[in-house]
Amino acid sequence: MSAASPLLRHEMPLIVRLLEESGVLTPQKLAALAAARTQFPGSIEEALICASLAEEREVLEAYARFVGASCFDLEVVAERERYIVRHEPGELPARLDLIENFKPRCAQLGEVISEAVCRQSRLMPLAMREGIVDVVCINPADFAGLEEVRVRTGCIVRPHAGSYSLVNELIGLVFGELDVLKEITREDTHRERASQADDEEELEVVVDLQRAVPAGKESQVLRIVNAILGNAIEEKASDIHIEPYEDSVRVRYRVDGELRETSAPPRSLFIPTVSRLKILAKMDIAEKRIPQDGAIALKSGEKRVDLRVSTVPTVYGEKMVIRLLEKGGIPNRLEDLGFAPEQATAFLDAALSPHGLMFVTGPTGSGKSTTLYTCLKLINETTENILTVEDPVEYKFFGLNQVQVRTKVGLTFASALRAFLRQDPDKIMVGEVRDQETAEICMRAALTGHLVLSTLHTNNSLQVINRLVDMGIEPFLLGPALRLLEAQRLARKLCSQCKEPYELPEQVAPRFGLEPGMRLYRSSGAPCSMCKGSGVKGRVGLYEVIKISQAMSELIASKADINVLIRQARSEGARFLGDSAREKVAAGLISLEEAADFLRVDDGRQAEVPS
Repeated sequence: MSAASPLLRHEMPLIVRLLEESGVLTPQKLAALAAARTQFPGSIEEALICASLAEEREVLEAYARFVGASCFDLEVVAERERYIVRHEPGELPARLDLIENFKPRCAQLGEVISEAVCRQSRLMPLAMREGIVDVVCINPADFAGLEEVRVRTGCIVRPHAGSYSLVNELIGLVFGELDVLKEITREDTHRERASQADDEEELEVVVDLQRAVPAGKESQVLRIVNAILGNAIEEKASDIHIEPYEDSVRVRYRVDGELRETSAPPRSLFIPTVSRLKILAKMDIAEKRIPQDGAIALKSGEKRVDLRVSTVPTVYGEKMVIRLLEKGGIPNRLEDLGFAPEQATAFLDAALSPHGLMFVTGPTGSGKSTTLYTCLKLINETTENILTVEDPVEYKFFGLNQVQVRTKVGLTFASALRAFLRQDPDKIMVGEVRDQETAEICMRAALTGHLVLSTLHTNNSLQVINRLVDMGIEPFLLGPALRLLEAQRLARKLCSQCKEPYELPEQVAPRFGLEPGMRLYRSSGAPCSMCKGSGVKGRVGLYEVIKISQAMSELIASKADINVLIRQARSEGARFLGDSAREKVAAGLISLEEAADFLRVDDGRQAEVPS
């Protein structure tokens, strides 16, 4: 090697060594290469060509000789295979027309391989026939890029050496011109992630259900998974259950609170289907003996859906449940969830308090997280430092500093809360108060000038007081700290297309606190395309909002009985779950049967619903 070269031979890129051996790169040109790399920081081929250190054809032929690949010449291919460009014999079309004729084929294959791979490896797929995919690339010795193409297509890859300008022209034609600013940002981000490879957080990959499924032996499983997820989104399911049995598989969607069975894959494809979903959820596919949790980011058209995936081992294999969380499903008003206007006002007033405790209560699946996220969305201002600790983080919002609980490394609700108090918080949201330590830290935060929002599993709002006292919170501290208590349930809405009116019988009305002869609604039972004959479509919330006044605070501090608290709350105008259910029935939103659990007679017996 010449002494003029600034690099040792083994440090040289492959193309530099090849061009030096062929005599294209003289010692003077090698000496100028370092400056060219600074001026053209993209690929080594770009630096050589743009700095006039080598001709495009010289680079193309050097690579082709090295790997034994053919040189891809657009005009030659068009002359040999005129059906590609669909041109009559005679004069060859212009170069631009030739490239345009390759666009449909390249675009279809480019979706399978992905824009990122094509741009990074500087390649473009040309055709796929009989298990072989032809690829034109600047560097046919880029075996990592070609292997990525093989994995994504399931085909044998036949590389062709292409000129620098031609490959870039094809990539630009199919994917559009490169946004240089975005590319610089992307490269910097990749370098940063590479330097932090030991970080647990990985780059989020969004699965696109509308992307073409690549050919290959695994395509059947991919189509099954896409169909299960796509149908669930179309039916607005909240959960997907995939259950193995001895000789069969059952797939069910929870729609409007009820599980509905749908078509399922054969038992022979159950394990590959679950394995595919576990891969997408970044779960350990080799581990089938213990429960696992994961998450998938999904895109269907313009709709973005986040999936929470959970598996548990059963006697016949792993049962999988997938919770669907649509970020666009978080409304902009509490009234859109079913809050009465005065309830929404009281809730937001409490959320805007500078300090105190707010609790949202209800059973699992009653919409507590949606209520809290709607509230946080409304109070999310640049002037507020809002931190949340959740298990898991269901929805991700800009402006909220969200922390995922990781018990394996000691990051619990309590430890995160202790850290939050050193982060200058204004508002803190705790996914759930599960133990005495978490409850005590929440109380300390509320008494030291922070607003804390959280959830508890209780049957009604005022039972929060007994639960916290049982956890060791002193009533004389709890009374002044509380700002608002809320309880909620979800009720199935009557289908607006097939519901029918009827008059409430006079002998039944007093049992439910309703007026005799009221015009109510129920399902007609007629065939309906909107609700598919179920009679219900969608759900609406029933809410109980109790604002803690000075009088209520004093009663709590003095350990007053819960019945005393209920009478005081009602005297201050609070409406309970039964009141909310009664209003929804009167408005024709839900049936009397759906509301029966909340409408009780004065002596406490369950009222009967007329058939």
